[in-house]
Amino acid sequence: MTTSPDDHDRSPAAPPPGPRLPSPTSSDGTPSGAARPVGGPPIAPAVAVRDAPVAYSGPVAASERFIAPDLLRGIALLGIALANSVYYIGDRVLGPLARPVDGSTGDRVADVIVGTFVDNRAFPLFTLLFAYGFTVLIRRQAERGVPRNAARALLLRRSLWLIVFGALHIVLLFEGDILLSYGALGLVLAGLFAASDRTFRVIGWSTLVVFVVVAGVDGLAGGMGDTSWLPIGPDTVLGDLLWRVIALLGLAVTAPFTVAMLLPIAAVGTLLGRRRVLEDPAAHLPLLRRLALIGFPISIVGALPLVLATVGVGQPGPVVLYLLGMLHGTTGIAGALAFLGLVGWWSAGRSTRASSAPGVGAAVVGALAAVGRRSLTCYLLQSVLFVALLKPWSLGLGEGAGTLRIGLIAVAVWLVTVVVAVLLERAGRAGPAEWALRRLSYGR
Repeated sequence: MTTSPDDHDRSPAAPPPGPRLPSPTSSDGTPSGAARPVGGPPIAPAVAVRDAPVAYSGPVAASERFIAPDLLRGIALLGIALANSVYYIGDRVLGPLARPVDGSTGDRVADVIVGTFVDNRAFPLFTLLFAYGFTVLIRRQAERGVPRNAARALLLRRSLWLIVFGALHIVLLFEGDILLSYGALGLVLAGLFAASDRTFRVIGWSTLVVFVVVAGVDGLAGGMGDTSWLPIGPDTVLGDLLWRVIALLGLAVTAPFTVAMLLPIAAVGTLLGRRRVLEDPAAHLPLLRRLALIGFPISIVGALPLVLATVGVGQPGPVVLYLLGMLHGTTGIAGALAFLGLVGWWSAGRSTRASSAPGVGAAVVGALAAVGRRSLTCYLLQSVLFVALLKPWSLGLGEGAGTLRIGLIAVAVWLVTVVVAVLLERAGRAGPAEWALRRLSYGR
């Protein structure tokens, strides 16, 4: 999973928010002396004036941020909590989508809701937002006049540090981490710094087959499998640590394959970011409406066959379950785009700035946006709370749990992160993980 580098950064050396003097531009609006790749954002020239170095673009004030991306991240983190929580269920036989095969009626209701609207929908949404934010970060460096090589170096550093964050997250907390994979994806996107829209379309379509093949795995039985070969049982602190170290090694080996799986979604997020779809939703209202009105039906119809099999309707064999997993995962991309379209559609009729959230529901919108602005911190905090509550060597609430209980715990954990994010927002402080990533990436 998150999370991603913050896509609303401006350094302390940058001018404060507010009206700015227009920079010299060419006839097509490109800053003078900058190169505009086909279909991409303007890129500053590789050579800067030696006696006038240009500072990186750094943090933007919360009141100046666009509301839709932050709001979507806050919503997506609830989905991430629900999707990840089932992997803490212990001492149960798990079937497709890692759901217990002998769940109660309440569990089955939870399985249908989460399996239809969350599983394989939350993580593609987060991946879309990662790529979108990466594109905004590239654009803002170009608008600042940062030389191309310096901007690419910044992106590479952020991605490498995100890999480090992910590796530590795996070893210390959760083997299902997504940060390491996002960091590796960021390295690829940094390499495609000035690639054309056409290049991203080709990459997206050509790697879609990888995503589809991997998605089928969710249709098969879940769980850790046979762990008797481990010298220490995973239900102990040391055994759990050993298991996560092994998981880290596995993720490192399969990272290229994982990046190829994420590239189709990242390509779409990049193209949306280049068009500023979430920054200027009113200008893209027809697109946003189509994404919502077409995406949700495709997502729901594609999810239901596997969801019904998960709750015991029919007895499909492994091959059919694998195919249903492919259908569930692939149509999840449509679901992610539908959520993006719905929030963009909603924000099109309102101010796109966080400082002007609507009066009705302003507290809810503000809280979700606060979480989205601290998505990395909240994502890591989720894992801390899950470990404390659910691991067999801690409070052990995950042992023998059904999906209804585990889902309610996931919602409670997410609400705790909301409270933390709101308190940080009121104090005017960034999330500690975001602060650390910026300091490590940008330096002083």
